[in-house]
Amino acid sequence: MTDADRRDLARRLTFVVGTINRRLRPPADGLSHVAVSALSSISRAGAVRPGDLARMEGIAAPGMTRLVADLEQHGLVERTADPHDRRSTLLSLTAAGERELQEARTSRSAWVARLLDEVGPDDLAAVERAVTALEAALLAATPERSGRHTQPV
Repeated sequence: MTDADRRDLARRLTFVVGTINRRLRPPADGLSHVAVSALSSISRAGAVRPGDLARMEGIAAPGMTRLVADLEQHGLVERTADPHDRRSTLLSLTAAGERELQEARTSRSAWVARLLDEVGPDDLAAVERAVTALEAALLAATPERSGRHTQPV
């Protein structure tokens, strides 16, 4: 594949991923993509400091502060004192947060499954190989997020 072909493929993939992402918009009362991603990271970590969560998510501290406050207000996360540093807190999911995260994942996965129903078997196998390769590339490119992309957001 030439460099020009690779750039064109990257452009097309960006368009497709962006379109899918926009069409996965939550219902008016549902969780935003950013909230689902943050809940997913907290779920994987078990408990995480807000600053570490901001770094994992690539969000500036003020934005993460607002997001965490919103998640906390909706009863999806809770703060506890960090046993290793009393000046800091740890975030963890509440039972309601786990339920909301699972519902968001299920809803989004179902939408993508319906889209994949329109893809033929040979192309579907190619999509599976491509997703596997992209997951590996993501993990290699972001070692500090190890495991972040192995589970659906």
